Amino acid sequence: MKNKSLFFLVLALTFIPITGCKPDPSLLMPAVKADNTAEAVRLIEKGADANSRTSPNGWSALHYAAMNGNVEIVQALLKAGADANYAGVKDGQANSAKALKPLSLAQGMLDVVTQIQTPLIEANLRESGLDDPALLKSATDPKAADRYQKVVDLLTKATK
Repeated sequence: MKNKSLFFLVLALTFIPITGCKPDPSLLMPAVKADNTAEAVRLIEKGADANSRTSPNGWSALHYAAMNGNVEIVQALLKAGADANYAGVKDGQANSAKALKPLSLAQGMLDVVTQIQTPLIEANLRESGLDDPALLKSATDPKAADRYQKVVDLLTKATK
């Protein structure tokens, strides 16, 4: 009788999905950096740390989402409690001694995409050491100005 009850308990447990498990925190940052919206949002919704950082003083996931002008990831991170006022330094960059907030990055990218002619954007970003493929694709997209403006608006509202 005990074995039969135990059997049914084990059988019942196999049908219960494990939905409460939080994802590995190291998975969110690569998804955000690569501008992989679907994966980043999925991880955030599963409970990944919205304040993930590249290092203790490094850029947060929100920094990278803002730099890429990804409205959906920025919204998901802010909804999950990302700190819009955190100022971090980009890891591994000699010219990154200045700590930046995500809003500053988004405003800077908005300036780039609205003030520099599209054919020159890629060269300008590469010259500044910002030659990340996801960023280059994002910044040269014809709808970049609209996306960056939305990100600036979201972050402005979140920093108040």
